[in-house]
Amino acid sequence: MSKKEFAEVIYESNQGIATITLNRPAKINSLTYQMHADLRSALDLVEQDPAIRVVLITGAGRGFCAGQDLADPATSLDDLSDTLEKNYNVLVRRMANLKQPIIAAVNGVAAGAGANLALGADLTLMGKKAVMTQAFVRIGLLPDAGGTWLLPRRVGLQKALGLAMTGETITGEEAERMGLIWKAIDDESLMAEAEKLAQHLANLPALALAEMKQAIRAAFTNTLDQQLDVERDAQVRLGKTKDFKEGIEAFLEKRPAKFIGE
Repeated sequence: MSKKEFAEVIYESNQGIATITLNRPAKINSLTYQMHADLRSALDLVEQDPAIRVVLITGAGRGFCAGQDLADPATSLDDLSDTLEKNYNVLVRRMANLKQPIIAAVNGVAAGAGANLALGADLTLMGKKAVMTQAFVRIGLLPDAGGTWLLPRRVGLQKALGLAMTGETITGEEAERMGLIWKAIDDESLMAEAEKLAQHLANLPALALAEMKQAIRAAFTNTLDQQLDVERDAQVRLGKTKDFKEGIEAFLEKRPAKFIGE
């Protein structure tokens, strides 16, 4: 097990799982220039460590992330393109392109960009009583950090517009019912269930999960013919892996497979 504490993020790795904890609990982990820099450094560590199979993101204290810290002195409110281009857009793209699956465990509040950080994960878990809101409309903005892309793909046009335009606050249970997240978990069991899911994914064939992540994301913009080609090409690559051979042998021998990520 290893641990590194940045100024506003904690990074821990253990048994193939990298846990990234947003660590400004007094400010409900609201995002600053420093936190973005720390997140980039944490993702660097993930990319540099071949042993990491899964990434788990959560927040310290009573909430996941309250969104952008509007009082951050390093953030210009006169030109929002600066923080979007240098911070949020970089983060969203890196999460989408990371080969490892990302799990978000939403404890407490996830608001604004914090909500979309959680939704940008491949699998989002929320406490049943945790809350999420697209708070942008309250300050005269539209959802960013990928929000306008994520929302309609998760819940459809009407729900996406409703969440964005009203800024309504929904619970984890409501988010699960509308298909916005993967699962709502009893709040006291959230981290245990998130870690259990992370360990389950860490034991699966890593190359297959990486191909799934990219192929399913590509499906939103591909035609059926294009997507069939994506599936074919990915399947050819996976069919040449040691994990595919192990999976077949384990199936025929009626035993659990032992995947090595190769």
